[in-house]
Amino acid sequence: MTGFRIKERVAARLNLLPEALYDAFPAVLFGRVLVIASRLGLFDELDRRAQTAEEISRSLDLPLESAGLMLTSLNAAGYLKKRKAGYSLAPQSAKWLAGSSPHSLAHFLEYLDLLHAHWFTLEDSLRRGRPLKTYVETFSGDEWRIYTDGMMDLAKMILPRLLPKLVLPPGARSLLDLGGSHGLYAIELCRTHPGLKATIADFPAVLSRTGEIIREYGLGDRVTLLPCDITDASFRPHDVVLAFNILHGFRREVNRSLLKKIASALNPGGSLLILDFFKNDRSRGAARMLPLMVGVNLLNEIGGTVYGSGEVRTWCLEAGLVRVKRRRLPLPGLGLISASRDRDK
Repeated sequence: MTGFRIKERVAARLNLLPEALYDAFPAVLFGRVLVIASRLGLFDELDRRAQTAEEISRSLDLPLESAGLMLTSLNAAGYLKKRKAGYSLAPQSAKWLAGSSPHSLAHFLEYLDLLHAHWFTLEDSLRRGRPLKTYVETFSGDEWRIYTDGMMDLAKMILPRLLPKLVLPPGARSLLDLGGSHGLYAIELCRTHPGLKATIADFPAVLSRTGEIIREYGLGDRVTLLPCDITDASFRPHDVVLAFNILHGFRREVNRSLLKKIASALNPGGSLLILDFFKNDRSRGAARMLPLMVGVNLLNEIGGTVYGSGEVRTWCLEAGLVRVKRRRLPLPGLGLISASRDRDK
């Protein structure tokens, strides 16, 4: 119901307005408009200066009517401001969509462009319980790069709220980042813990981009890459293991096995940190809906789903881990679970 005014929300609450009409048509179509506007460079054009529909039409090589429809739609949704000089970025767009902003999610919207195309097969995936082919089997080199950069955009958004909650064991020297993709979490922990070295384990196709990112941050001497399938590989013991946004990609039996492997890959007293979307039937609004839609997308992409934090806690205990705690984050549906290997084991 994003975009509803107060009286429209009240009408929907009283069942006088069919919410399905909005959810199934303008909300879905506007998502495409937003992604296409980003891909065409509209937000970057308006970041440089305010422009009229005629100027945007010329800048983006669009018919005037098309440019006008996009601009008025984005203005109606609060992404653009309209003045005599033309259209300019509203605060939401200036912070989150302009390529010049350190908070830009432009790469993530590029990844959403891929997902939108994949959603045409959603019904088939729902009927099968998994996709005919996962993205791991079908992604090209360019698509892996889009995926990795998109996930890094999200990590940059999450990190300021997450980093203060990532408590490492005293004197931790080695970290294993499972399915680490862009590697930004491991990189930031190495930057804040000078004695720490990290290994990022992920598919070889992903790590080609990760190596570039590590060099950009100047940490090639402290962050190494381990190309592998994390469900099949063996790992030497580490003081810290990160399992960030990976459990949702696997079914229950795989996660149970993986957590037992992780427990064995922890030094005595070592810590496991799990970041993921957790479903919660008692939540409301985005905190409830976002994890569920993440789960639907994961089923379509890789045959995955989202789990409750209580279930993940049980898996950790079954793996022999102790001091399992859930830490809430100020982000809808996202949570952190920490667990440790007993010092006596």
